[in-house]
Amino acid sequence: MQGGESHDNGRTEDRCEAAEASRLSGQDLKRLAALLSDQRLDGARLLSRLREFRSLEGTASCSAAVHLLAHVQLSEQEAELLLVDLMRHRREMEERLGRDPGLQVAAIDFLFNVRPLLRNPTIMELSQLEQTERFAISDPLTDLYNRRYFQSTLETEIRRSRRYSLELSVLMLDLDSFKSVNDVYGHPFGDLVLRRAGQVIRRSVRESDTACRFGGEEFSVVLPETGRLGALAAAERVRRGIEEDFADNPVDGRLVAMTISGGVACYPEDAEAAEPLIARSDQALYRSKTGGRNKVVIHHGEKRRAVRYPARRSATARIVARPAGAPAQALPLNLSENGALLEVGEPYRTADAVELTLEGGRAPCVLPARVVRVESPEAGASGNLVAVAFEHPLSPSALSDHVVRNRPLRALFGGRG
Repeated sequence: MQGGESHDNGRTEDRCEAAEASRLSGQDLKRLAALLSDQRLDGARLLSRLREFRSLEGTASCSAAVHLLAHVQLSEQEAELLLVDLMRHRREMEERLGRDPGLQVAAIDFLFNVRPLLRNPTIMELSQLEQTERFAISDPLTDLYNRRYFQSTLETEIRRSRRYSLELSVLMLDLDSFKSVNDVYGHPFGDLVLRRAGQVIRRSVRESDTACRFGGEEFSVVLPETGRLGALAAAERVRRGIEEDFADNPVDGRLVAMTISGGVACYPEDAEAAEPLIARSDQALYRSKTGGRNKVVIHHGEKRRAVRYPARRSATARIVARPAGAPAQALPLNLSENGALLEVGEPYRTADAVELTLEGGRAPCVLPARVVRVESPEAGASGNLVAVAFEHPLSPSALSDHVVRNRPLRALFGGRG
């Protein structure tokens, strides 16, 4: 949207600040324009992103956003207040119209009729602006974000995670045996498969996550404020979603058995910069491919944060699948404050939510947990080996109740222990 003229409010410092905002780097301006053009962001999330952008980059992001929207020059403080009122006006318009009018239309009505800062407002080749910015950040085939936007977002989220001591995860995904689809059915059909996969991935992650097409049949997702267990659960939703959607729904009249493999790496445990974090998740993806495909592997670094101990002979356990399941006996093999390795008779899958009850100590200990690894049975073992990570650390007294303290072993889950 382009406002033909702006009223001169007589405040030179405001114009100077706005002029400074208009001299942002080309990359920063593109990122701001992309935020304003992203119809998936509601008012609250857009304002939150602008404030984060200002905090992380040290730029007058709200002033620059108003200038991009309407060519109105305001100080950063005035621009932020105006945007808050504009977002409220957008919600009111949506309630009256029964549909979201979009940011640009709401801005025209607000700045011309409610807060008259514009004379002769016009829409500045809106479709061209949206197409240009959308093309700059999106993959045209899948409508996911592209690799360049993924890398830019990952770097921004790492800075935010470092500043606020937050967790962050990266998920790399690759369609299994996709080359055979192109070979058998041709590349146009392969494009339909990629488009379908992109839709499933988008549905399977949160709005706050950034799902991208990394290249070819490879995809990536940035998962802000997400640790290993959350990332594993998200990856499993994607994996199961792909498997089930392609099994149930034909692509252009053909049923195609399609699966996907994934690898997860986490900040700051596996890496503290974008490129090594991508490399770690790619290594985990490679292990999922070589380990049989259609699975998710979490990168296991060399950092050790918790010691595991062999379980006492008197220790026993019951395991129940959440939210509702039949209890089954489990034999604890070893424990740490963060997890356990169990021998169980029932089959479990990675990312299954379970409740583990440890018995044999002074009092039963009930622990919500999630399956993080399923291993092949050792020689002579009668059941499956299942590694679980606790949602909350096991207290030192409860740990002492169930382990042989004088025989520490290496950590159970790599970074998480």
